[in-house]
Amino acid sequence: MMPDGDYMLGELPVYVKDGMARLKKGDNLAGSILQLKQAVKNVVDWNIVTPEKAIMMASYVPAKSAHILADCGSIKPDKAADFIVLNPDLTLVETYLDGESRYNA
Repeated sequence: MMPDGDYMLGELPVYVKDGMARLKKGDNLAGSILQLKQAVKNVVDWNIVTPEKAIMMASYVPAKSAHILADCGSIKPDKAADFIVLNPDLTLVETYLDGESRYNA
């Protein structure tokens, strides 16, 4: 989860406090601060989908929807090598960017 503080959401200044992101001007709810890896874990923990389907929902489906499947959304030659490694319980093990390990939990 994002720590409390000030951020930019596109061109809009927002602040995060107590797990909520709000617009600085008007104090309206600005969106979620939920991390994608937590969203994947949630839908599996709530018995909505299998881990495989949850991961597909978070990778392949958005890439297809955004018409960028040629560049990302799956692990194949000539695609961006940005991915995470998860434990069986869907907690983070490692993060790769450009095919290089950048973070170990």
